[in-house]
Amino acid sequence: MPPDINKLFRTGEFHIDELSREANISKQWLLENINNPWDHPISANHLDFFVCASNAFPKIVADIQAAKETVDLVCWGFDPGMEIGKRQGGTWPRGLTYGDLLSQVAAKGVIVRLMVWYPAGVGKELGLMANNLPGYTNKSDLERVVRAFNDKDDPDLANYYRAFHQTPERAKHCVDWWEKAMTGKMPNLHVRHRCQSADSVEQSMKGETKGYTSIEIAGLKRVPTHHQKPILIDYELPGPTSVGYVMGLNSTTDYWDTPEHIYDDPLRGYQWEGTSDSANLSLRLKPYRDYAIRVQGPALFCLNRNFSTAWDRAAKEWDTTPSAGSLSALRARFKGDQFAPPAGADKHISQIIRTQPEEKDKTIQDAYWLATSQARSYIYIENQYFQHTPWAEHLKAMRLKYAKGMAKAPGKPSIPNLYVFILIPEPEKGGMVPRTYDTVAELGEGASIKKYDDGVKSYRDMQPKADDSFFEKLVKSRAQSDLGTQIGNRIGAGDVLDSANRPPVSAADLEALGIKVLIGKLYTQGGTGKCREIYIHSKLMIIDDAFFTLGSANLNLRSMAGDSEINIACMDKTLPRTMRQKVWANLAGGELDGGDATGTKLEDTHGDWSKKMKKNAAVIDKAAKNSNGIDRLDNHIVKFSDSRGGTGFGVRLAQAPAATTETGEATA
Repeated sequence: MPPDINKLFRTGEFHIDELSREANISKQWLLENINNPWDHPISANHLDFFVCASNAFPKIVADIQAAKETVDLVCWGFDPGMEIGKRQGGTWPRGLTYGDLLSQVAAKGVIVRLMVWYPAGVGKELGLMANNLPGYTNKSDLERVVRAFNDKDDPDLANYYRAFHQTPERAKHCVDWWEKAMTGKMPNLHVRHRCQSADSVEQSMKGETKGYTSIEIAGLKRVPTHHQKPILIDYELPGPTSVGYVMGLNSTTDYWDTPEHIYDDPLRGYQWEGTSDSANLSLRLKPYRDYAIRVQGPALFCLNRNFSTAWDRAAKEWDTTPSAGSLSALRARFKGDQFAPPAGADKHISQIIRTQPEEKDKTIQDAYWLATSQARSYIYIENQYFQHTPWAEHLKAMRLKYAKGMAKAPGKPSIPNLYVFILIPEPEKGGMVPRTYDTVAELGEGASIKKYDDGVKSYRDMQPKADDSFFEKLVKSRAQSDLGTQIGNRIGAGDVLDSANRPPVSAADLEALGIKVLIGKLYTQGGTGKCREIYIHSKLMIIDDAFFTLGSANLNLRSMAGDSEINIACMDKTLPRTMRQKVWANLAGGELDGGDATGTKLEDTHGDWSKKMKKNAAVIDKAAKNSNGIDRLDNHIVKFSDSRGGTGFGVRLAQAPAATTETGEATA
């Protein structure tokens, strides 16, 4: 079931002054009811925030190179050919590769443990499709690439491979690295893999799948993923080198980019080095947006608990020289209070939260529900998959409760507006459009997916009314059955019908709750005026300059209940504001960083963002029609839109078990 918000609040006794009849209490941002030493302790840590891989990965390199005892990595996908250090030049390798970094550190005597997601039965197929999991480059692929590159009888084929496929050098690097890593030929480097249990996923999603289609449910059951990406260094040597990372960044080339998001940056690599941008095959890899948090302090205890329990459960056939015994048992002697933030550094009150079906842990969803219920000024969300309609419903329910409470207050004070900023990418697959539509429509923005929205409105118009005549009802019924051929070029409209059966939400409905919503996406522009999307892979939420959560979890059912995920949640009087100003200045411009995010300033910023987004959308439309357009984008924010219609994957089953069509990050 979605979280019961009443069970998340901590109750207690508070002193009320007898004269003033007032009490001093503070808002609850973190999950205090499960705050205990062995579960999700709340502690003071020092946190550093990094924007994009170009800033985060060089710091990760330095920390891994400084390791003295251990390096523990959890990856959704791992590409040994990814240049993780500072990059230069336009061809591979542009810098130190991730595979070489781990090999070099292990050769110095540091124990390196690499745990990757590799689903049994479909691992190889997903690896080949997603260009990152073990198996995506093997010896037969390498031989084919070498032959094609050296084909003197077919120069066109050779040129094609040079443009769109891995070079033999890069392919050989990856093949050799995986072969050595999986056969114990790299001393001190251990590789294990894990596959999510379908039974645990089904249990975790009980009560969560009302309204989901049988196809969505089958997808979640068939391929649940391990989606975490934390790093833990020197846990067995508490001290200055003990550090961890919680982030959305994957260990694959696709996710490398700079905060400038240059239109065609040679440092990002060619299409064959990652997941191709089908709309721009002649350009380098698509620009990517993401973040990382570096952690020093007691929260390392939680990162270790997450890693050690998973490592002990993981399959060991690739780990040819496994260390004896349980890692959890080996590290049981270490406690959180042995890991202190650096002397004199800022301390941030924080908590590690997870989705981990094997351990019945859904604290990420709990944290989203709790923090959203406390929002009073603004909510900022960047998320790859904005598809969790129950969250949007929860936001409105909490706002309605707040409005009713304010109406009972002495003098009936006016309700201050809640400004909601949401940045999401265009859904990467057509099958994601319906769920994205339902979520944005719940916030009054269904028209942003116009073709789909038109179909939804047409179905609603055809719903028989109580006072319709028999003839009118018959005409509407026939029109409904025929509409599928009118929408989506003969594609069935089952999902459109599903969406039409949801209650419509208007701007006036949101206005009555004092909720001001804008939904945008991100674009960048080349010198000729052409534009392309910046893919938002981020999983970030900031509220009221008081709270943030960041990590691997998307805002969809898969991340909230099905896959393994890990985030950090933090309440602080300074860091959330610093993060928000840095992010907004980068994406919208320094003048639109929101300032102190109070009163008129926040209202003006929200309005100015909306104006800039509409203006930039017009620039993109013009550039698409005229490749030599001279109008320029003003920073990166653009009004969200999507031109696709229905998929034909409805109708939803009201009592179905659990899932979504995602088969992995690169394909869903």
